[in-house]
Amino acid sequence: MTDPLVRFSRVHKRFGTYVAVKSLDLDIQRGEFLALMGPSGCGKTTTLRMLAGLEQPTSGTITIGGKVINDVPPHRRDTPLVWQSLALFPFLNVVENVEFGLRMRGVGATERRDRAMMWLGRMDLKGFETRRIDQLSGGQRQRVALARSLVTEPEMLLLDEPLSALDAHLVIRMQGVLTRLQKDLGITFVYVTHSQSEAFSMADRVVIMGHGAIEQIGRPQEIFRGPKSRFVAEFVGRNNILGGSVTGGMMATPHGPVPVPTADGMAEIVVAADRVAVSRNRPDGTAIRATFLSEEFAGTGIICYFETPDGAEWKAQVTEAQLADLQPESGQDFWLSWDSGAVHVMRG
Repeated sequence: MTDPLVRFSRVHKRFGTYVAVKSLDLDIQRGEFLALMGPSGCGKTTTLRMLAGLEQPTSGTITIGGKVINDVPPHRRDTPLVWQSLALFPFLNVVENVEFGLRMRGVGATERRDRAMMWLGRMDLKGFETRRIDQLSGGQRQRVALARSLVTEPEMLLLDEPLSALDAHLVIRMQGVLTRLQKDLGITFVYVTHSQSEAFSMADRVVIMGHGAIEQIGRPQEIFRGPKSRFVAEFVGRNNILGGSVTGGMMATPHGPVPVPTADGMAEIVVAADRVAVSRNRPDGTAIRATFLSEEFAGTGIICYFETPDGAEWKAQVTEAQLADLQPESGQDFWLSWDSGAVHVMRG
């Protein structure tokens, strides 16, 4: 593998006594789309701000292209950041907003306008150049912000939850715009988000952070189907978790022994909601009894929530046809089952 574009080495960040980021080691490759994801307070935005130069590490080093940038001011890093609020200038029209970064770099008026117009065309905004910002829709403002950041042709673009303020249909459209841009330009994108759908649909790799540290890094499918810790399993997807002592391939659980493909010792298993079957009669194989609580429409299916006798919540994803066949009502008992090959094992 080639040398990374960005390297965080043992980076630590404190705000007074609060530790926001601790002992962070992270390489970001040239041309990749990397998403930083995690709950509020996990350190993802602080990590992005340190890369942008808006915060300085308490200790450790950050390098871009092999050069330490800890003390390099933001305007000398060539790491434009697209904010959640977009931060467009209301006193400038669309083309003047896009030109702004070039003007700050001393680019001449003619070249500045030509490059800005080229990017407005690329963003399907031709004809909007003299509009005021308050005359634009949310999606149009988003594309103006992207054009303003990309007109300087940076090697890397930072994005801090840029789609969080958009309507659902615009989010889907902008995901396509961002993915296409990143692939066409070959620019490194570092993208902070709370949204699993955004991270998993766009990123080459996803970093899950928790309590200021990295919990897991991998391709979206690897993380979704193979969480390495309870924290990741609970944060990602709709997972059910069982833990216990394994002896001879069987795990002791409150529901009885469950077959687990792992060596003896303590372990936890993850069964994703879309791999849980629901039935009124007890099926053959592994099954647990559970009481129906409620249902939630989730676009691609319906998530049914159950409670097992030990008080644990379980989730199963079913189709509309399956739900109509089951006709569950609150308080009714059902059987939850899964194929042994659907189990993901987490040790310890």
